[in-house]
Amino acid sequence: MNDKMNDKQIEQIIMEIYRRMFKEAEPSGDIDKIIKSGEGQEPNFFMKYYLCEERQKKIIEEVCKKNKCKKRDIQKFHATCALGSSPTAQREVMLRERRSK
Repeated sequence: MNDKMNDKQIEQIIMEIYRRMFKEAEPSGDIDKIIKSGEGQEPNFFMKYYLCEERQKKIIEEVCKKNKCKKRDIQKFHATCALGSSPTAQREVMLRERRSK
């Protein structure tokens, strides 16, 4: 990838990461439908979905490798996803959130 990614490239990579994470999550989710339906506007919506931290990291690495991201960018994607709307990596949190709704 060229030396600096533009905002559109960054957004596309983040969305590809989220698509894969939510597809593999428990329960499986379609992030595009989640956003379109308004569920993505609910506070902590992502806590209703579980995907172990190890698999989340692997997905980020795979997507970044496919997109030929630089090492510093890969670290940024890890941070962005960890602080963003990734599925929870704690099964107990997901179960509690699903029971409370």
